[in-house]
Amino acid sequence: MNYLPCPCCGFLTFECEYGSYDICQICGWEDDAVQLANPTSEGGANSSSLAQAQAISLNKHPPTVSLADGVRRGFGWRPLDSKDLEIADARRIVKHWHSVAVRWESETYWSGSASYSAQGANSCLPE
Repeated sequence: MNYLPCPCCGFLTFECEYGSYDICQICGWEDDAVQLANPTSEGGANSSSLAQAQAISLNKHPPTVSLADGVRRGFGWRPLDSKDLEIADARRIVKHWHSVAVRWESETYWSGSASYSAQGANSCLPE
């Protein structure tokens, strides 16, 4: 099974694709693909935005911590930075921002991709 990093804390707690609405066992973030695509937006599965929740989570598990409760942090994961937040705030101005969602790790802010492609979609399918 391929595990994905929780967008909030970065630990490998989510299975296969984003948008499962599973709860991260490390930080309590509920996996919401729309909030991952729009990290400064409140509402949805979580009452706070991803950016707000991540700031709280990083106080408990700073980026230098690589293991929590026996769970590893994703190698490529990184916290949101000021450029990510600026892009997210600009995106919120666009009509229908709430219809954008992230399903695959290749679409995440930490992967460096803003294309929202389905690249990597087969990584969770049985061979």
